Amino acid sequence: MADTKPEPFLIDVPIPSMGATVNELTIIDVMVNTGDTFAKGDKIAELESDKSVFEFEAPCDGTLQALEVRAGDIVPSGSPFMRIATVDDSLLHLAVKGDAAVVAPQTPSAAPKAASPAATPVPSAAPVPTGPQWTPRAAKLAKEAGLDPVAITDIKATGPGGRVSGDDVAAYLASRATAPVAASAPAALPETDGSAATVCIAGVGYAVPTNVRSTKDVLKEFPGRTEEEMVKLTGIRERRFAGEGETATDLAVIAVGHALEQSGVDIASIDGVIMATIIPDQPVPAMASALAQKLGVPGALAFDLNAACSGWLYALEIGRSLILGGTARNLIVVTAELLSRITNPRDHETAFLFGDGAGAAILTNAADGHRLHRMALSGDANKFSAIQRRGGGANKPWPKPEAIDVDDFYLQVDGPVVFKGAVIAFANEIEDTLRRHNLKPEDIGWIVPHQANERILRAVSKRVGIPFDRFVVTIDKYGNTSGASVSMALGWAAEEEIFQSGDKIIFCSVGAGFTFAGGLLVW
Repeated sequence: MADTKPEPFLIDVPIPSMGATVNELTIIDVMVNTGDTFAKGDKIAELESDKSVFEFEAPCDGTLQALEVRAGDIVPSGSPFMRIATVDDSLLHLAVKGDAAVVAPQTPSAAPKAASPAATPVPSAAPVPTGPQWTPRAAKLAKEAGLDPVAITDIKATGPGGRVSGDDVAAYLASRATAPVAASAPAALPETDGSAATVCIAGVGYAVPTNVRSTKDVLKEFPGRTEEEMVKLTGIRERRFAGEGETATDLAVIAVGHALEQSGVDIASIDGVIMATIIPDQPVPAMASALAQKLGVPGALAFDLNAACSGWLYALEIGRSLILGGTARNLIVVTAELLSRITNPRDHETAFLFGDGAGAAILTNAADGHRLHRMALSGDANKFSAIQRRGGGANKPWPKPEAIDVDDFYLQVDGPVVFKGAVIAFANEIEDTLRRHNLKPEDIGWIVPHQANERILRAVSKRVGIPFDRFVVTIDKYGNTSGASVSMALGWAAEEEIFQSGDKIIFCSVGAGFTFAGGLLVW
């Protein structure tokens, strides 16, 4: 009697458990798409839990039928992860109950790509059994608004693979006035006079110290860690540290000089200097005033602002508003950070992250040139304590004589909280910008993000559907330079001449506070 070929059946694979103390995991990457086949033990996903990155291996030979998550999602252990068709009867305890059908696998010649919003959805174990798939966040937002996802049939699904995303739900609620738009969706704010107007970025530039500090050097304080491990966690191979006697203002002067040279703007025509920094050379007066003096424009308006890593984008929007309001015609928008001066070399959370640098742009009221659109600014003050430097302010102006509280004068970062919040916030800024300007991911030439952490940026790339090779990434050589990082990445890319005329460039940042910022520049 001939052997009977076993019939495949469906299993629902949950998010793995990582122990009693770990309740949530972040999806960093999923390497398979619906219809892909794989073998037991193949690496098919990457997850993160409290600074530990691990690979998720296929539990069996099978074919992926549906994904219930996307990169950047924060999901509880035991929640739905993926649906697989398999013949491995050792997994019958995960078998789907009911009449769900098995979908045939993709042929090898079909390149696995995210399905378009019009694609026919595969059977799913998500909350919506028919119609488009919903991400966990989208279903949660709908239910919090008192809606049943099953009953919603007219929602636009713009997420990867035709999924309904949390942003789709926010737009759906806003259009029906059934609930307020989420605070993280500044694009829903009504456009008022001037909000759609643009100004010119005439030139950009950046500067870094000559002193290079490699990850191998930093590791001397951490004998239990390896260079491979730290590069995998952060993406940083080296960073620049200012030398003895070198100031943030010195770096700012160099960055502004490059921007002025590129712009062709005469320094004498500058009527304002806006400086974004978290650590000015001295608290009073403003570092912008010191820079104005060094540049030879002592009569220019000059002030500092602190929005941490989002600082330069906040400064761009303030500069745009000052020009459109008639207060200024030609502005220097600059940021400079010497984070090495406030980084604890013995703190494994921060010692590998931060570096020094500066970046600048010349904003003008010219009708031509690179067009800067409105930067959407928002925040989440509930995350106030996630990134802090408690010392140096009025509450604690200097360490006590016994120096027992010196750690408060260093930057302190709650890595897991920052990572979980940053992926979704970065993605929201990008997706909000796309929606504001009626753009699609394929319309975008480049993403110039805050250089927070390469793992974060890779997860953001997956989440928004924009290839990582279209992200301008300089973190490997300069580290995280807080407010300076976006301006430095833009200056580096301009210097490398990778932008083409007409390229649509999206800025995005998440900073301590939390502060959020994002918007469009057309090169």
